[in-house]
Amino acid sequence: MIRNIDIDLLRAFLTIYEARSFSHAAERLGRTQSTISQQIKKLEDILGHQVFLRNNRSVNLTTEGEVLLPYARQIISMNDEVFGRISQPNISGTVRLGAPEAFATNHLPEVLAQFAKSHPTVALEVHCDLSHNLVDQFEKGNFDLILIKRDSKTKIYGNKVWRESLVWAGREKSKFHMNETVPLVLSPHPCVYRSKVLDALDKKKIKWNSVFTSASMTGRIAASKAGLGITVVPKEMLSQVHGLTSLGEESGLPPIPAIEIDLLQNEQVMSDAAKRLAEHIVFALENDPSIIQAA
Repeated sequence: MIRNIDIDLLRAFLTIYEARSFSHAAERLGRTQSTISQQIKKLEDILGHQVFLRNNRSVNLTTEGEVLLPYARQIISMNDEVFGRISQPNISGTVRLGAPEAFATNHLPEVLAQFAKSHPTVALEVHCDLSHNLVDQFEKGNFDLILIKRDSKTKIYGNKVWRESLVWAGREKSKFHMNETVPLVLSPHPCVYRSKVLDALDKKKIKWNSVFTSASMTGRIAASKAGLGITVVPKEMLSQVHGLTSLGEESGLPPIPAIEIDLLQNEQVMSDAAKRLAEHIVFALENDPSIIQAA
């Protein structure tokens, strides 16, 4: 017996996951919450399993929902791509994208190159900056899309597309003790990396001193390679950096919490080109094998 899943059911499922709420998903899709609930009930009946664990405060995926998620993204992306290519073959315009330097350097080049090949008439403008600065410019209308590192001070929410693990890095296997002052190579305030690092050290009451500050990841890596101090880098990036080594728990330094990367988009005023790029980024990162290592 052949069974098919309606694209609308998968779209409702994916939107609920991204919005973290049945009511917010209903608003995004222009439907009632009752209709969204009925769609999920129908999807669960077809699959024979629940896809969401529901309570008054949150909506979380079941094990079966986690299995369904990447397939739902892929099916919806392919569905939208087919209709987009046939009904709107000549999408054009300029898309302004903001992203943190480390993430843009490590993950976006191939993603954007693939998009450019599929949409040669779309011009991409990519700007790298600190996440808090990107949010400020986004709220002023200077970006169509932004990727940001989230922390407790970030007041605007988007769709989570990545989880970035951070590690201490130095020129050699340094060891520190509670009564020593740790020399740090830092990004300037209000960088999320900086706040994560200083919070971790302050909680352990470890003294620190900022010996080199730069908004550039390349500049911070160069300073650390020269032996000025230690810094923090994304775990998956460290293997590409010659001259720096990971400083684990044996170094006496506390672990640094992972960072969530969110994609923010102004859905009410987005062009077709910007919408297509947003879908492409989400799909590409979701299906990138290295996300398993990053998570």
